[in-house]
Amino acid sequence: MSSMADMTLDELTEAASVALDGLGIQPANGRMRERPDARTIRYYTTIGIVDPPLHHRGRVAHYGERHLLQVVAIKVLQADGATLAALQRQLVGASEAKLLSL
Repeated sequence: MSSMADMTLDELTEAASVALDGLGIQPANGRMRERPDARTIRYYTTIGIVDPPLHHRGRVAHYGERHLLQVVAIKVLQADGATLAALQRQLVGASEAKLLSL
């Protein structure tokens, strides 16, 4: 695996799953995916709750630690019942300190 400062989308999804498992996060309802997949993370980027990739090498997008914090924060809040609209209000532009505090 690449460093946390330079992950492919597949590596980001795996790192998020490992982090969520470590936190014991389980979905509160059947409306959310238990673990993020590549398509879900791309959607989160489209709606602004995950930052765009750091850069691309060819057609491969690369992500960093902040992206991992964002994905984990989204899933933690969704497990508590937060909607995507609430996540947009709470997470767009959130600092890393705020993401870590969730």
